[in-house]
Amino acid sequence: MMKDFKAKTYVVDEQLADTLTWLVEHQDCYDSFEYDAFTKTLVVHHANGSDQIKVGQYLNANYGILITSL
Repeated sequence: MMKDFKAKTYVVDEQLADTLTWLVEHQDCYDSFEYDAFTKTLVVHHANGSDQIKVGQYLNANYGILITSL
């Protein structure tokens, strides 16, 4: 199954490279992100604060800011 990285929504899976690719395609909706290889955590900083991104989360870039599910 092909993933559409230009789509405004994305469901995070175990493929970190895919999540990073989606984030790079939507750089206008967040300020920065950081990945800690030791703890394997991805944190995205955006207008509403910071969110740790986890497998299964729904990411939405429809409104010009990154919106994440819990």
